[in-house]
Amino acid sequence: MAETDTVAVRGLRAPWERRSRETGWTSPEDWWTPTVDLVCAAFLTGGDLPQACARLGQARARAGLGIGESLTDLAAFTEVAGWCDPPLELVRALAEGWAEAGRDRETCLDPLTGLGTPEYLRTRLGELYRNTDGTGHRLVVVLLDPALDPWRRAARMIVLAYELSRFFTRGESVCVLGRGRIAVLALDRPDLDGELDRLRSGTGWEHGAAVWATPLPATHQGALALIDRLGGRSP
Repeated sequence: MAETDTVAVRGLRAPWERRSRETGWTSPEDWWTPTVDLVCAAFLTGGDLPQACARLGQARARAGLGIGESLTDLAAFTEVAGWCDPPLELVRALAEGWAEAGRDRETCLDPLTGLGTPEYLRTRLGELYRNTDGTGHRLVVVLLDPALDPWRRAARMIVLAYELSRFFTRGESVCVLGRGRIAVLALDRPDLDGELDRLRSGTGWEHGAAVWATPLPATHQGALALIDRLGGRSP
């Protein structure tokens, strides 16, 4: 994308993000994806805007966002772009993209990092609590600096995901919680704290990431509420 085009995209993206937050976007770290810029560029250049909106819908679904929040975000974009109401063609494109990705989510892989999705983590927790009360496991959280710009954070997430997949090799579930947040469902082994110290001083230090672990709550609902909080999806 040419420099002038990049500046124009940023000029549209910033008020769109601002308006989306004003109308109820709940997880600021998850707002930007490359498809956001794709939508802005399609609008500014007269490109295939419905196709870009379909791609945005797919990205929102893969990030675990509901159709309601995704459509409200689209309405924020069309308001900034100058429409009184979201054009039906764009609404339909986003909804179809969201539904298509929702069907594909059975792969349970985050497209950016290749790690498990939040939905996969919820599935694993459901399996765990069917057989135990959660004792004997801890949730390890790796958090990148939230002040990083979206592009640098996305790049670090890709590298961090690769390194964590090599670090946790005992059957742990390594999953994305949100942009810049990764959770690992791990057995509470005697050597876990030592391993986490090595993670903090190695990979965590290299990427400026915080690392900590928390015991799982006694109930399945409590565990789901915990990962929602850690993922930034609840007050």
